[in-house]
Amino acid sequence: MIGTPVTRPRVAVVGSLNLDLTLRVARLPGPGETVLSTSPAAVTFGGKGGNQAAAAAAFGGEVVMIGSVGGDDAARDIREDLERRGINISHIRSVGEARSGSATIAVDEGGDNLILVDPGANNLLEPGDLPADVLAEADVILVQLEIPLPAVAAAVRAARGTVVLNPAPATQLQPEVLSRADVLVPNRTELAMLAGGDQPGSLPAVARLARRVAGEADVVVTLGADGALVVPNRGSPVTHIAAPHVAVVDATGAGDCFCGTLAVSLADGIGITAAARLSVAAAGISTTAPGARGRLPARREVESLAACLAVRNVEGA
Repeated sequence: MIGTPVTRPRVAVVGSLNLDLTLRVARLPGPGETVLSTSPAAVTFGGKGGNQAAAAAAFGGEVVMIGSVGGDDAARDIREDLERRGINISHIRSVGEARSGSATIAVDEGGDNLILVDPGANNLLEPGDLPADVLAEADVILVQLEIPLPAVAAAVRAARGTVVLNPAPATQLQPEVLSRADVLVPNRTELAMLAGGDQPGSLPAVARLARRVAGEADVVVTLGADGALVVPNRGSPVTHIAAPHVAVVDATGAGDCFCGTLAVSLADGIGITAAARLSVAAAGISTTAPGARGRLPARREVESLAACLAVRNVEGA
């Protein structure tokens, strides 16, 4: 078992904050198709930034959230939820004339989802809104792409600690941003977008594509129900971490739980493969309840499950 740290790791999350409307459906709709919800809609909290901050706090990190909300009632609720989780919200900017970000999420009976996002105030986060001193002091800076790319670039420039970049949603990135990432955490779709190629199928193909975009970064590719692939930047072998067998209720936010757990683990000085193993376990647990933040596990539970996950070297990678 990986020991609990004596001091809480410091993690700064720069990213989006949303209020989510989640609808349960028998199956996800196709183009032009109307599908009725099978139960009343649920209003919960989301946004990749907020989800990752919540997961990091649940795992034991000292977390500061940096982002932007509107001047509406949703903004108050978003702040209160994060504050209840022990997250520092003093660097969340309010834009009075804007709506807070929102998402509409359809979840089918197998836990798969379809997500539509209105960025709202998230699109108004500017480089000048970022507290450079906070970013410089953090052990790990965790950033995603549901905020404007100039803000992403400013965040990674200001970092002095480890930069974890989750390139989601998938888009092309400036070389400057990629070059400043210490750890890159894409899924298969995002990896293909970064590389400008087709989605890789086999694990060796995933590893080869990861090396094309990695530069000096370690790459951890999330594979959903297939776990994760760790592609170190040098030296260590490529390893596959199997996902746990769990009863999936809702996979919304599983990738965000993975990233938040990974950030705290790295801030605690845990190696990339062991940190990814913990993150696979945490993400698996998170899928067993509805909502992006419905089931964010504490460290002890994650460590117990992670110890049971199979880890193997990938030949031909």
